[in-house]
Amino acid sequence: MERPEALSPAEVIRLLRNKVARNPGDFDAGLMLGSALYKAGDPAASAVALKAALRLQPSHYQGLMLLARAEARSGQLPAAQETLARAQRAEPADPQAWQVAAALAVDNRNWEQLLEIASGWTMSHGDSTEAWQALSRAHFEQSHFQEAIAAFQRVLQLAPGNVSHLVGAARLAIAGQHYELAQQYLTTAQQVQPGSAELLYTQGRLQHMTGELEAAEASYRQAIKKNPAFANAFVELGTLKEGRLDDSELATVRQLFRDPSVHPEYRVMLGFTLGDALDRRKDTVQAFTAWEEANRINRSISEQEGFVYQSEQVEREPELLSGIFSEPFDVDTLNITGHIDKAGQPRPIFVVGMPRSGTTLVESILASHSDVYGAGELPALYDIYEELLAEARGNGLEAARAMVRREAMAWRKRYLDALPSISNRHSVVDKQPLNYRAIGLIRLLFPDSPVIYTCRSSMDVGLSIYRHKFSKNWPCAHSLSDIGHYYGVHARIIDLWIDRYPDSIYRLSHSRLVKDPESEIRRLLAHVKLSEQADCFQPHQTKRPIATFSSVQVRQPVSAAFAGKAQRYASQLAPLRTALNRAGVDIDGGESEQA
Repeated sequence: MERPEALSPAEVIRLLRNKVARNPGDFDAGLMLGSALYKAGDPAASAVALKAALRLQPSHYQGLMLLARAEARSGQLPAAQETLARAQRAEPADPQAWQVAAALAVDNRNWEQLLEIASGWTMSHGDSTEAWQALSRAHFEQSHFQEAIAAFQRVLQLAPGNVSHLVGAARLAIAGQHYELAQQYLTTAQQVQPGSAELLYTQGRLQHMTGELEAAEASYRQAIKKNPAFANAFVELGTLKEGRLDDSELATVRQLFRDPSVHPEYRVMLGFTLGDALDRRKDTVQAFTAWEEANRINRSISEQEGFVYQSEQVEREPELLSGIFSEPFDVDTLNITGHIDKAGQPRPIFVVGMPRSGTTLVESILASHSDVYGAGELPALYDIYEELLAEARGNGLEAARAMVRREAMAWRKRYLDALPSISNRHSVVDKQPLNYRAIGLIRLLFPDSPVIYTCRSSMDVGLSIYRHKFSKNWPCAHSLSDIGHYYGVHARIIDLWIDRYPDSIYRLSHSRLVKDPESEIRRLLAHVKLSEQADCFQPHQTKRPIATFSSVQVRQPVSAAFAGKAQRYASQLAPLRTALNRAGVDIDGGESEQA
C-alpha cells in the first residue's frame, strides 16, 4: 500500500469516494472527501460531499466552515451565508465564522447583509475592533454617516492611540461633515506618528473641504512624496488643480489607471482624473476614452451592488406623482405647522435641479448671507420621498395619499429635527438635487419655504455628469443614453410641478447667472426675501466648508468659463443627444425654455 502522500489528488479522491460508499456513516471520511475535492479545485462537488457528511454531525464547526467556503467559491453565496450562520450558532465564541461572513458580504458589496452580520458580531464579540469596523463600514457604504461615526467610536475606545484607526475616524468625520471632530482625530494621530502618507492625505482632504486650498495641495504632494503610488492622493490633487497635472503626475495617474491590480474603486477615480487632465490639455479623444473606461468600471461595481438604472420604474415616476398630488391636501386638517416646531427653528430653502446644474453656486451665494447657513445635500427629505414612492409602487395611489395624510406632520418634524444645529441664522439651504422630485411634498410640508430650480444646458449637464464619479443614488450616470433618458423624465416632473405650483418655484438660469451675476443675484435674494449684502455678490470669498465636486470651482469668481464644454465633444456625445431628442427635450432651445 502506497503512503498517502505518494498518491495523486485524483487517486485520494477515488479512495475516499469508495470508503464513503462502503460506509455512508463514516463522518471523518466524508469530511476528508469534501476537503480533498476543495483542494483539487472542485468546490461544487466539495459542497455536495460536505453536506452529506454534515447530515451525520450537523453542528460540526470546522465542517460547516469548510462547507461555507466551498459554497462561496462555487457561487452559492446565499447558501454560504446560511451555513456561516449555522457555524456561528455552533461555536458562538469563535469569531472566524463572523469574519468569513463579513468578508463574503464585502466581496459581494452587499451592505445590508454586512450590517446584519456586523450587528450580530458586535453583540457576540463586543470587544472586537474588527467587528465594530465592519459595522461602521456597513453604515458608511449606505451613507449613514452618523451611525458609522458612532460605531467607529467603539473602535477607538478598544484600541486607543492606533494611528490607522484615528485616520479612519477622521475620514468618517469628513464624510459626515464634522470637520472640527476630524481635525481632533488628525491632531491626535499627528502626535502619535507624525507625517504618515495616510495622515497627510486625510489632512489634505479636510483642508480641501474647508477651503484651505494651498495647504491641501501641499498635504497631497507630501503624501505622494511618502508614497509615489498613492492613487487617492493623485485623484484629489487632480480635482484640486482642476486637471492641471504636470507630465510626471499625468504619467503616474495613467499607469495606475491601467494597472489591473489597483482596486476597481480607485481605478474609477483615476480614470476620471486622467480624463480631466487630458481635457485640460485639449486632448478630447483620449479624455473621453478615459471617462468611458472609468464609467464602464463604475457601472460594473454598481451592478454588483444591485444599483442598476431601472428606466421603466423611472419612466413611471411622473405618473405616480401626478396621481398622488392630483388633488390638494387639506393643510388645515393635517395641522402641518402645528405645535411641533421648535422655537427659533430655521426656515429651509430648497435648491433643486439636475446635478451639475449650478446648485452649489446658488447655495454659496445664499450661504454668504449673514442670516443663512448652507447645509449641503441633506438626506432627510430624500428618504421621506423614497418611502412615499415605495408605498405608491407597492400599494397604489390611494394608499400613498393616505400615507401623506397620516405622516405629514411627523415628516415635517423629522426633517426639521435632522437639520444641523446653527445659531443666529434664520434660514438653512438644502441643496440636495434629487429634491426636485419632492417639490409636491415641499409645498405641503413647508409652504413658506422658497424653492429654487436651477437649469443649465442639457448637453453641458449630461457631459458634466458623465465625467464625474457619482454616488449610488445615480445609476444613470454611467451611460450617456441613460443620462439623456433620466434628464427627460426630470424635465417632465419639473413641468408637472410648475403647472401645479406656477408661482412658487423660482427658475434660475445658470447661463444668465454666470453672464450677469449681479442682476441675477439681486433677483434671487429678492425672491427668497433676503436683504442685499455685499458678500452674496462675491460668494467665492466666503469661508465655509463645501463638500461637492464644485468645491474648487465655486471658490473662484462667478464666470462663464465652464459653459459650453459639450460643444467640444459633439461627436462623442451623440448617444446623449439622441436620448434627449427621444425624450422630447428641446436641446437647442436655450435654458429658459427647457427644464
